[in-house]
Amino acid sequence: MKIYKNTSQTSAEKKILLDFVIRFCILPLFVLSFFMVGVVFGFGEDIRTLKADFIQKTISQENTLEYSGTLLAKAPAKAKWAYEKPTKKEIYINGKKTTIYEPFLEQVSIGNAKNKIDFIQILREAKLQKDGKYHSVFEDTDYALTLQGQMPKKLEFSDEYDNVVEIIFERVRINEPIDDKEFHFVIPPNVDIIKQ
Repeated sequence: MKIYKNTSQTSAEKKILLDFVIRFCILPLFVLSFFMVGVVFGFGEDIRTLKADFIQKTISQENTLEYSGTLLAKAPAKAKWAYEKPTKKEIYINGKKTTIYEPFLEQVSIGNAKNKIDFIQILREAKLQKDGKYHSVFEDTDYALTLQGQMPKKLEFSDEYDNVVEIIFERVRINEPIDDKEFHFVIPPNVDIIKQ
């Protein structure tokens, strides 16, 4: 097992990956969770857990990348994104700590989120618009949530490169029990560890 710190080009690439994970995985999860508190269930309703299958599409001018997998989330601030396609990858979020496991590359990246996510502000700004979607702006990004049968169906936003990101949720379940063990990642032997 090799452990790398923030001193090589690999670390710079990992910073980009961690930023990608925070922007495209963590932020949408928290935005979705707080849209649900304010919109689907009403203020004061206690959302404890969220389970869903997802298909994530990132659409650029050149091509469309598609990912799929499952999402588990539990208050406070725990999440697990298990990507199945096109390659297996697991992303664990516990508070500010983010762990990314890429079995194909035999590596684990561990980092911490820098920016505080202002969930209350997201809640206050989520509003139904004429397009039938609930919108909230966070860190200069407009997140649009589409509901189907009072459950989240699709979350859309554009990144800083004008790529359109769509996350389609299927088999959404709210407040089903999730064991805390689901959010605990054990580093396998013989992998490289990159610390941010």
